[in-house]
Formats: sequence, C-alpha cells, structure tokens
Amino acid sequence: MFGIVVMVTETELSWGVYTKESSYSFALKCLISLSTLILLGLIVMYHAREIQLFMVDNGADDWRIAMTYERIFFIALELLVCAIHPIPGQYLFTWTARLAFTYAASVADADVDIILSIPMFLRLYLIGRVMLLHSKLFTDASSRSIGALNKINFNTRFVMKTLMTICPGTVLLVFSISSWIIAAWTVRVCER
Repeated sequence: MFGIVVMVTETELSWGVYTKESSYSFALKCLISLSTLILLGLIVMYHAREIQLFMVDNGADDWRIAMTYERIFFIALELLVCAIHPIPGQYLFTWTARLAFTYAASVADADVDIILSIPMFLRLYLIGRVMLLHSKLFTDASSRSIGALNKINFNTRFVMKTLMTICPGTVLLVFSISSWIIAAWTVRVCER
C-alpha cells in the first residue's frame, strides 16, 4: 500500500508542483523502488514459510517436494506483478492517435510512468492475503479444529464468503467505492 500511495503522490505532484526531471520526482521514485524491493523480499519470505509449513504438515524432508510447477508458476507470476513500478528518471514514448471528430492524426509524447504505474494497483490482491492471515477464522484454534475435522480449506475465498455472509453491505460498499476511485484516477491519468 505504501508504494501505491507514493506512486499516486508522485504522479499528481509531477504534473502540478514539479516536473519529472526534478530531484523530488527522482527521490519519490527511488522510494517506490525501495518499497518494491522490500515487498519482493517479504513475498519470498512468505512463500518460504509456506513451503516450510507444507513440509512439516506432510512430513517431507526436502523442500523440493513442495515445489510443483504450478506453485513455481504462481510464485513467479506474483513476483512479476509486484515488481512492476515506475523507474527513477524520465522516459517518453510517442503516442499516435486519431482525433474523434476530424480523424486527424494526433501525435503526443507520453510518459512511460503511466504504463508502469497503473499495474501497481494489481498489488491490492495482497489485501485478501492480509484479511486471511488476520481473520478470526484463521487464527482461532477452535475454528481451525472444526475446519480440519470437516476438511475445510481456510483460504481467501472462504474468508470472503464468510464476510459476505456476515456483513454483505459493508463488503460490497468498500469493494465498489474502491473500484470507482481506482478507475476514476486511472481514467484521469490516462486522459492527461
């Protein structure tokens, strides 16, 4: 979340307060890069702990037993999604389009930061993981025992279904308002 907030702040400030060549922009982008590196390290540590728990649960001696092609693919995909961020510096590309009514060609220099900033919102999937790890269903021993006896897998999907059962209005309100805010900001940035 910190990287996303700094990215939005840097994007907004670079169009009104200072330019992309400014040292302030460079410093904020370096801060985004640092937070991205920390996030990637934490994701690797999370998956390492997950593999250790798998080994303990199944009595495996070697970590390679837990590494299936599917798990390797999802870890690599997760690292790739979380690695996308605006790179320090200013990089431009030429954007060619046709105007709506006159169909005349319009050429503009666009910033690569936009292409690298918008996919940073994909990191919000981590909110589901945080909800799972801090859920009462996941941390409560009695819930875990009953779930184990009934062969219930406590994952993000199960926690979301439980939340939708307990407080559907709040979940839908938070989800829809968050989606509208992200979509509105994305359209505003792309139209610039």
